[in-house]
Amino acid sequence: MTIHAMAAPQLVRARRQFVRLLHRGLDLAAFLEAADRTLVSVLPFDDSCWLTLDPATLLPTSHFTREHGIEVLMALAANEFLEDDLNKFADLARAKPPVGTLYAATQGDLHRSPRFTKVLAPYGHEDGDELRAVFMDGDSAWGCVALHRHQGRFHANEVALIADIGGYIAEGIRRAILTTALGGDDGTDPPGLILLREDDSVESLTPAASFWIGEILDSTADWGELPLIVASVAHRARQALAERTQEVAQARVPRRAGGWLILDASLMGDDPTGRVGVIVHPASAPQISGLIAEAYGLSKREREVTRLVLNGLSTREISERLTVSPYTVQDHLKAVFDKVGVRSRRELVAQLFLQHYAPRLQGGAKVGPDGWFAEERVAATSSQGSTASG
Repeated sequence: MTIHAMAAPQLVRARRQFVRLLHRGLDLAAFLEAADRTLVSVLPFDDSCWLTLDPATLLPTSHFTREHGIEVLMALAANEFLEDDLNKFADLARAKPPVGTLYAATQGDLHRSPRFTKVLAPYGHEDGDELRAVFMDGDSAWGCVALHRHQGRFHANEVALIADIGGYIAEGIRRAILTTALGGDDGTDPPGLILLREDDSVESLTPAASFWIGEILDSTADWGELPLIVASVAHRARQALAERTQEVAQARVPRRAGGWLILDASLMGDDPTGRVGVIVHPASAPQISGLIAEAYGLSKREREVTRLVLNGLSTREISERLTVSPYTVQDHLKAVFDKVGVRSRRELVAQLFLQHYAPRLQGGAKVGPDGWFAEERVAATSSQGSTASG
């Protein structure tokens, strides 16, 4: 068997490793670094570039790379948003599975790809290959990766491996963003943390957690008691770390005020019998940041059309999604172009990335629970409060 062949036991081992990893309660930087180490141990590559994505726009919000620094990242971003090429992340996000290799996409002629000729080959990958994957949690893309080899191509069984574990990586990124968000003020609706001892008694809980617990509809819990679902997800996290299950320790429960809450459980160490942290937060659908909408004066419908354009949908697909005519979509899109000051879909994507994502990405801005930048959300909340008081 060659170094690139993937036997069934290795596939099972990779799945177990990532299930354990996502239940370790790591912050975002630690999770991406650990994910990179774990992945290279089962799927050899020379360089990698990991990105978290804003699920609403598929634009990058943070990165971890073993490559050549921010210059290469910006070169790849320019290719992603300004050039015609193969295996764009936005295209892969809609593919089944959301994984592809450049060798397969070009049918072996990698020079058909501007990304290969302008970025990959000059940086030592002229005899290698690129594998790209988008990590989906349901319909939401939380991250992506580009893996590069100096020599040799990626094979179909390796594509299958990434497709198999991609959902676990998406869940790990989403949880890591939540864990990171616990460390600061994230404006409205912050996530809460419940810390359970080994016997499931409460060691501590944040004020936000107390609020969200009161919002859980649970007829089995007496006043002052934790709902049973909290202990249930904690038990599942312990089972996952002990490799007795490949299920994710998560629950979705109804709120008293309407809508849903999500509970995510992770171990606070490497001991499957140890303390467990349960993060509680409201479920929400991806939507474009209010700061972007306000910057250009976009209406609610224009925001919806813009989000779907950024997700790569055609005019026909947008009209079907929003149940309006293609002509109405065109009218909304023309209004968006006029307000943003662009003339095409490609220019729209590039403008939003360069104006609202690239500066924050380069500055290391923290990502909030919904995938948008946490600090910017707080600033917007403060601004709205000041306006209201004034």
